[in-house]
Amino acid sequence: MDYATPQQDKGYGSGRLPLPPVMIFRVGSRQYGLPAGLVVRECMPVPELMPVAVSLPHVSGWFRLGSAMVVVIDLGVLLGERTQAVRRPVDLLYCPLLLCNLPGGGSVALMVDAVCAVARPVPVASGTVDGDMAGDSDAGRELELGDGGIAFMLRMTDIINDDERMRLDTLMERTRARATLWAAIDTPQPDMPGDDGHGEGRS
Repeated sequence: MDYATPQQDKGYGSGRLPLPPVMIFRVGSRQYGLPAGLVVRECMPVPELMPVAVSLPHVSGWFRLGSAMVVVIDLGVLLGERTQAVRRPVDLLYCPLLLCNLPGGGSVALMVDAVCAVARPVPVASGTVDGDMAGDSDAGRELELGDGGIAFMLRMTDIINDDERMRLDTLMERTRARATLWAAIDTPQPDMPGDDGHGEGRS
């Protein structure tokens, strides 16, 4: 699903310059925003997910994107909306993913409850998301939307900090090693010299 074209700026009559495009999405009853383009690359349906080597409450699984292995994080767990990540295929049918760039390279997919639109909101006032979003730029601000609603601005470094990035990297290395091992086990072995094709060598 392509959300590259933002909603047209309607001016809002405030005289304030609009912010860069923001992807607006919902988790639980609240709306949130992440920068579109620089952070959120695209919105996509959930593909078939593979289990990770070690189960974590906020990780739903992973999928391949080209040669990369992309971990899927349930943002609802991180924001306190549920205690366990959504994992059952029937529950994943209508859960959109936000494919996001990570600081320093790499990708992660954030599972959200709904994607609303790409907008150019206007900052209303400084604030925090659940009292835990201090920082620079527009992170933690309440954003006024064109329909009169409010979204809370997030940033990737608050969702995935350095410690969490290291933990995810370690998890995916273990998952990659396990996938390689299972692939080797599933690969048919070539016949050995002297094998007559029935598993018995010639004497």
